[in-house]
Amino acid sequence: SILASHPKLSSALQDTLVQILEKQPGVPNLNPEMLEFINTPKPVKSAEEKERQIAFLITEVQTFKLAVPDQPPAEAETIVPLDVEGDLGDLFSDMQLLERAGIGFGREQTMRIYLALKRLLQKPPFLQEGEKMTRVRFWGKILGTKQDYYIAKCVIAERKDRPALPPDLDPKKHLPPDPVSSEYADFAMSTNQFVYYVCTELNAANWARLDDVQPPQIIAARLARRFFTGDLEAKVGGAAPFPGKEAHYLRAQIARITHATKIAPKGHLADYTDPEGGAAAELTVGLSEEGKFLGVSGQQLCDLARESWVHAALDILPQGRSRYHNFGWAPPDDKPDAKDPKLEKNKPVLQSIHLDKAPGLGVPAWTAQLCGGVCVGGRTDRLIRYLIFISA
Repeated sequence: SILASHPKLSSALQDTLVQILEKQPGVPNLNPEMLEFINTPKPVKSAEEKERQIAFLITEVQTFKLAVPDQPPAEAETIVPLDVEGDLGDLFSDMQLLERAGIGFGREQTMRIYLALKRLLQKPPFLQEGEKMTRVRFWGKILGTKQDYYIAKCVIAERKDRPALPPDLDPKKHLPPDPVSSEYADFAMSTNQFVYYVCTELNAANWARLDDVQPPQIIAARLARRFFTGDLEAKVGGAAPFPGKEAHYLRAQIARITHATKIAPKGHLADYTDPEGGAAAELTVGLSEEGKFLGVSGQQLCDLARESWVHAALDILPQGRSRYHNFGWAPPDDKPDAKDPKLEKNKPVLQSIHLDKAPGLGVPAWTAQLCGGVCVGGRTDRLIRYLIFISA
């Protein structure tokens, strides 16, 4: 910097600041304790800190570089191709809306996230034989004490259980996890609806695939109160034992957050379950029929008391699953109408979020605020003309 290369100028500037702080001309409320801060020399970084910073900077540029092979390839390889096969969404528009609400990652970090997601879709790691990634979305970021987690929500075709279920699993004695899905669904009906990849540094080589979540992990995660460290192999401490490492704890909390906060405007989704099928009817929820949902104004979306938003995912039962597992229970022959005494029921499908209460407080869990007008780009759809910032 200029001051580092001109020590005399730096010394003169420091003397001037000291005089201003001592005399405080026209600034009667200036704190004299700032003198100590001004005179304190800049801390010298240790060799270990410098090495850690250099390693961090090296990983930061890996998104824009390719490994140099021993032999030149027969065909040139692009770092990030212009077009990749699959659905990547529009991350920049999503981030632009968030920035208008006062939150976001900034343009540089958004570009790094976009390139990392694009590389993930181009070359997804840890796929099993026959699997193919078809959709990637940025789920969010979770802070850690040492490193932070960047999380991607993915859809994988021909998806297999990870870890694989034992072939001799007895459903009458053991609680199986929610089934996995190979297709995207607007309404989440399983805690294993999506596949999640995480990384601590935004480069393609750092993505790690999280295993499918198990019911005992969700049950234990409800009782855990622990900071994330940023190390997937770290042990999960606490008074209550957790069945797994931090990777499993992270996956369980992702499932809990997703099923509690995935919402949609009222009328966007519809329940097509057969009303005459009774308890055995298969739950079917999807997009409303074309022409029935014409969008909602921003003011209406902010009026939560009028059920403007609904949950777009099944709640997680105390059992640790989205759908109840009855362990093979059946009514006795002499009481065909008997009900399972341990039955756990989900909340009504597409329930309004204004019914949610903050745990332990008894106050509404959600608030909505109008944060913007017509979106940049002249888009006229009434649903996206306004940015609604919703917090839970």
